[in-house]
Amino acid sequence: MKKFFFFAAAALVTLAACTKTETSEPQREISFEVANSLTKATGVKYENGAFGTYAWFNNTDDFMVNEKVDLSGGVWKTIDHTFYWPKTGSISFISYSPFAGTSNAAGTVPEITKNSITYTGITVGSTDLMYADRATCSSNVNEVTDSDSADSGFSGVPTVFRHALAKLSFKIKANFVEFTDPTTNTKTEWEVKVTSAKIGGFKTTGDCALALNADGKSWDKPVTTVGTTDYNVWTNLTGTSSEQELIDATTYPSGVILTTTPQDLAAASGYVMPQVLAAGTQQLKLTVHIKTTLSNGKEINEDFNPTIDIMDISSLKAWQMNENIVYTINIKPTAIADPNNNDNPNDVIITFDPAVADWTVVDANATIQL
Repeated sequence: MKKFFFFAAAALVTLAACTKTETSEPQREISFEVANSLTKATGVKYENGAFGTYAWFNNTDDFMVNEKVDLSGGVWKTIDHTFYWPKTGSISFISYSPFAGTSNAAGTVPEITKNSITYTGITVGSTDLMYADRATCSSNVNEVTDSDSADSGFSGVPTVFRHALAKLSFKIKANFVEFTDPTTNTKTEWEVKVTSAKIGGFKTTGDCALALNADGKSWDKPVTTVGTTDYNVWTNLTGTSSEQELIDATTYPSGVILTTTPQDLAAASGYVMPQVLAAGTQQLKLTVHIKTTLSNGKEINEDFNPTIDIMDISSLKAWQMNENIVYTINIKPTAIADPNNNDNPNDVIITFDPAVADWTVVDANATIQL
């Protein structure tokens, strides 16, 4: 019986920023400039709809309380009330996305103070929860600068959003689909077909408390320590996800026949709660058929239905906040002899170890009477 193994490489995508913000012109109406990175030139366009914002004058008096900000006439501005820059002092802004009204009926409105953002009992679904860097703006400078450029191009309150959740993507490939033995110059071929790839078992509800960093604009994320490693994951996790099928029946009606080039599987629906991976929790279930065409023309067929803990298929030990995690699953269609020799089946070519058993000596003395 052939065995196969797989492993995954995780590519992590995170965003970081260090933006000093200032604005100007007394009596000018306050507007917002939305980006998703250091500058508009390098950032990702914000397309998450209306967002909510809080603001404090001189970091003391309430100025805006959960105001709705939306695109109006090409400008991001508050919708229900109009606000103008004061002649003196500064305003500190904290924004979150998406805007979900003044109640938390939708389960997405965080509790926001001057120094904290707290999500409580949030159940993850198709909504991309985001929070922005804290922006402190004054009314006497007409420019926003950051560490990368003398002029970042912002014309309103710079609002740099971070993802509070994580995302998952999956690719799949075979390590090899054929091999020619250099000694005999004969070829063996493998057809690896995956008809089902399901993920499930991960936590779906939790809490997240962000504290204002000493720099006055970025946020300290929650930390869970496992062993000697800290992970930025949500806390008080509950709930368990149902299984999601990653083999799209429309695209692959008879399953995915693997090549040595990674193929995209269907995206995991929605977002996932940032969490530490644990044995028996987050799992991947595969249905795999391997057809081997031997070098002598014969054919064998094998079926596999493994259930694997996701923590075991890569070195990644947690899904952290603001990460888009891309798993590339590699399936090796032969028995494994040397796990470090992933791309060469030569290590499991069938060989023989001949030996000759010793003769068994039988005492057959006979007496003949003449």
